[in-house]
Amino acid sequence: MLNQLLLSAFLIVITAIYAVFDVFNKREIPNLFVYATVVIAFAITLTYGYSTIMYSIAIAVIVAIPGYLLYKKGFLGGGDFLEFVAISLILPIQPNPILYSEVQIPIPFIISVLLAAGYTVSIYIPLYYLRRSTKKPIIDKNRVFSGLVLLVAYAILITIMYAISYIGLTGIIILGIIGIASFFIIIYESSIYSGMVEMVLPASLEQGDMIATNLMDKKDIEYFTNISKNFDRLVTKKLLSEIKDAKKKLPVYRNSVPFALFIFFGVIISLLFGNLMLLILT
Repeated sequence: MLNQLLLSAFLIVITAIYAVFDVFNKREIPNLFVYATVVIAFAITLTYGYSTIMYSIAIAVIVAIPGYLLYKKGFLGGGDFLEFVAISLILPIQPNPILYSEVQIPIPFIISVLLAAGYTVSIYIPLYYLRRSTKKPIIDKNRVFSGLVLLVAYAILITIMYAISYIGLTGIIILGIIGIASFFIIIYESSIYSGMVEMVLPASLEQGDMIATNLMDKKDIEYFTNISKNFDRLVTKKLLSEIKDAKKKLPVYRNSVPFALFIFFGVIISLLFGNLMLLILT
């Protein structure tokens, strides 16, 4: 088995490259690089003991199936779900963290990465997209109420967990930040979405683009479903050929979250501090 520190360093380099492509290459990660990382990751898995090999492959399959389905439905990039597969093969089990002394529960490392990535992206979304939004933020009373209810729920949860000694200062800070970020995401949802999308003609679409069908009027959805039986969130080659001549613009996620960047952050946090839930509950 390869040295744990060497594997961690290799994983950091790989996920950093994914992040650079995602941020600076218009959310496009070259297929050759993606497939190469999965092949290399599988080769690394084969250096483990038999039981770990089986565990690693099982975790990778469990990650790949829902990841592929989310990709086909247009909720996740193809490079993102294959990056998850590569991470699962390289480090199948959460290692003991570098900067945190508590022994980790031997859970799949990818779970730690997803938790940490979700945490960092929840902070990024309101900070970044409210600044980019093309609409003046509209404060809806119902959304403010919903946001406040969620914020109070977080406060109650933190209070109860602190009272029964299930949470310390670190956990209070982490949950508090999640609660505040969630509050702003709820009340400014429409402004955040407007910062993610661009209105483009079908002729300008590219295979792999994601259409913001949730932002489309019912009549516009009916228009495109009438000219294409394959109309969905994910732009496929077949869909492109069917709607390329349409003159009605579509909302497309051209400024979507560079999720590979937050996967990279998730890997760094998980390697340094371990599973985020254990940080919260200690």
